[in-house]
Amino acid sequence: MTHRENLFGWFYFPIYWMVLPTAINLVGSLFGLTISPTVLNILYDVINFICIIGIFHAFLWASVKAAWEKPLKCLRYAFQGFLIYYACELLLSVILAPWVGPWFSNVNDETVIALSQEHTGLFIFCSVLLVPIIEETLFRGLIFQSLHHKGRILSYCVSVAAFAAIHVVGYVGAYDYLTLLLCFLQYLPAGIALAMVYEQADTIVAPITMHIIVNLIAFIVSR
Repeated sequence: MTHRENLFGWFYFPIYWMVLPTAINLVGSLFGLTISPTVLNILYDVINFICIIGIFHAFLWASVKAAWEKPLKCLRYAFQGFLIYYACELLLSVILAPWVGPWFSNVNDETVIALSQEHTGLFIFCSVLLVPIIEETLFRGLIFQSLHHKGRILSYCVSVAAFAAIHVVGYVGAYDYLTLLLCFLQYLPAGIALAMVYEQADTIVAPITMHIIVNLIAFIVSR
């Protein structure tokens, strides 16, 4: 990743995290439009995707070329990461069993499934294809890679924690803190596995591929 991509990436990250959803609603209200939560999410994903391609096009193109040169290596690490993810998720479910009963469900997963009932095809397309490209470029390509030279453990801790937090921070105030903490913990296995895949494969295409598979399976199972 070039210095320019790092600079603009860190500048864009807080916009992605905190500013963009509010800005979309504000623009809609200025034009007298009522934007449904599903449409808001679709617009959010599309705008983010365009910005990510604009900022990180050199990094992404280099990653695609690296994956193209060694496609089997890329797929192998993506598949290994997929297995590690589900193994870690199973282990975590055993550890959390005393606190997570049959009554518990991940609030973000519930929200995503509910939102997918409107504009289903477009919403799933964004969630399965665009979101993995956006999130892997930011959380693995930007955060993990930027911090890796300062310390491997630091890069894992920050990127994994940020990845988990982005999936629950929007629900603060709507749910109790224990529920949010449990949801946060449930995203740790994915964050760890995706970072491992990126570190080993040395191309962002590998964790993107794994992320696409995980999201696709989640939608298939939920329907």
